[in-house]
Amino acid sequence: MSTTSTETHWQDARTVLAELGLREIEQPRGLMSAQRTSLPILAEGAGGKRFLLKYYLPLHAAAILPAGAHAEDYGRRESGFYRFLDSVDPDRRDFPAPRTIAFGPGDPPRWVLFDWLPFAAGPATEVIGQDQVLGLLHKLADMPIDRLIGRRSFPLEHWDPIAYLDEIRHMYDAVLVVIGEARWRGVQRFFGDAVRWTDGRKHVLVHGDFCESNIVVTEDGLPHLVDFECVGIGNRDHDFATFWIRSQRRPEWKRALLGRWIGGAYGGDRIRTEWGIRSAVVHMALRRLRWGYVAHGDEDPRQSANLALLDAALDGGASFFPA
Repeated sequence: MSTTSTETHWQDARTVLAELGLREIEQPRGLMSAQRTSLPILAEGAGGKRFLLKYYLPLHAAAILPAGAHAEDYGRRESGFYRFLDSVDPDRRDFPAPRTIAFGPGDPPRWVLFDWLPFAAGPATEVIGQDQVLGLLHKLADMPIDRLIGRRSFPLEHWDPIAYLDEIRHMYDAVLVVIGEARWRGVQRFFGDAVRWTDGRKHVLVHGDFCESNIVVTEDGLPHLVDFECVGIGNRDHDFATFWIRSQRRPEWKRALLGRWIGGAYGGDRIRTEWGIRSAVVHMALRRLRWGYVAHGDEDPRQSANLALLDAALDGGASFFPA
């Protein structure tokens, strides 16, 4: 996105603030959109009450989206989810997310205004612990999803082995160049087994981008989730796998987190959990490889690391699930 267009979007967002009777205040460090699809702006109203304006951006022509994705889906999906939350839990007593104040015009809306969640002081490694991570994952799993399905104008994501495979097939031309025919056949066999092992599991609410940057622990020590642009339903292990792979914590910390997640499952349930994690990671690795090839061609600096991640998840042995 050019500097000129960025400045124009900032000005448009500040115009919205002025129309709402709010003024921009200093932005906290780390306040940004991970997807680069919106401008989050901290603002203040009368009496010093704080709000967060999330102003959605049109994606530039060179943006690389996941296979089958549309630029307008992100804002439409998030605003649709918050409208759903407003109908079932307006005060957020059951689900830890910011309260919505107002939606902008349009479909999808150009902006959403939220109550501000004051960050707890300190680095993420100190304020976000395993209890907060697991607690949020259980909150997602406990959320009733029947009223989410079939809602109009709500492009709900599907995160499960069948949907993974469907998306991966749309990546064929890009990823085949990188992984080769033998790995491609292995991926097909893997997902055939993954579907058999996970078929019949109850679908749960899936955040879709569950990572430290989307967890806000407030000053009272309570964790909240933000940024629902990829929200959907499906594999209960998807969000755990996303956090586990993307986290930069120490290996011992991550091993303990994995042990707590799997530890309560035995027999067939444990096997299904392992397949759920592995299938999510295979999907993640292939998305990374496809993005790297489209963005960098043969010069993708992360290609070797993502191929190693793919192979480890396909194998599922001790190197992937350390004791």
